[in-house]
Amino acid sequence: MTHDLLGWGVPGALLLICLGLLLGATWTTQALRPKLHRQAEERRRLNEEWSAVRTARRQRGQCPRCASPLSERDWYFVPTLVEDPLDED
Repeated sequence: MTHDLLGWGVPGALLLICLGLLLGATWTTQALRPKLHRQAEERRRLNEEWSAVRTARRQRGQCPRCASPLSERDWYFVPTLVEDPLDED
């Protein structure tokens, strides 16, 4: 009888451990989802800004957004701040 309990106990314990790990991973993913979405949005925004900087470096004569002239010394035109509705969390 003891041999039968041991035979079923080990696979049962392994199954419970696997279910616990799966449940824990799911809860962790759900808890981190808002943070990951914010980071992805920030990464997209930064990529757009760096794209504008690289474009300005290539053009060097004028701002790619407003076409205002840029000097050789100050090739990067500092943009004016605009309220972003996405930042109002």
